[in-house]
Amino acid sequence: MTSQTTIPVGIYWKPGVWDLARSAYIADLDTDADSPGSFVGWLAQALEVHAKRSPQKRAELAAAGENHPALVSVTRKSFNKKHDLPASTIEAVEDALVADRQELGRMLARSAFAQEAVIAAAEEARRRLGRDLPPPPQKLSNRPPRRRTAR
Repeated sequence: MTSQTTIPVGIYWKPGVWDLARSAYIADLDTDADSPGSFVGWLAQALEVHAKRSPQKRAELAAAGENHPALVSVTRKSFNKKHDLPASTIEAVEDALVADRQELGRMLARSAFAQEAVIAAAEEARRRLGRDLPPPPQKLSNRPPRRRTAR
């Protein structure tokens, strides 16, 4: 996301999904050499990967994740947060939303799409890590250090 045009996009986060996203991002810093070095880059990548899936695959992942523990919070309220995402990412998400609506009759908001994308990306991060994801950091640093590869 160096010289691309970005668009500020508000995402309505359920607290557990927000925590899950940050945990998966931190795990990917150490297990995925191609993972972006910033959280917003990780989020954009998760959205783009999800957008590239077929409408049927997105619906399957949504059904599998609909009872995910991250979706439930009894103590914390959901909140809106702005993220500066690449225009190309937003375009891919909107194309996927239209495809889901036209092919399957699934009507999703961008935030619901983001939630589904994060749950799917977090499951992939957990598989790469080989254990439960680490707890989410209280605050993300701008560019946390990555694990160095062995030489």
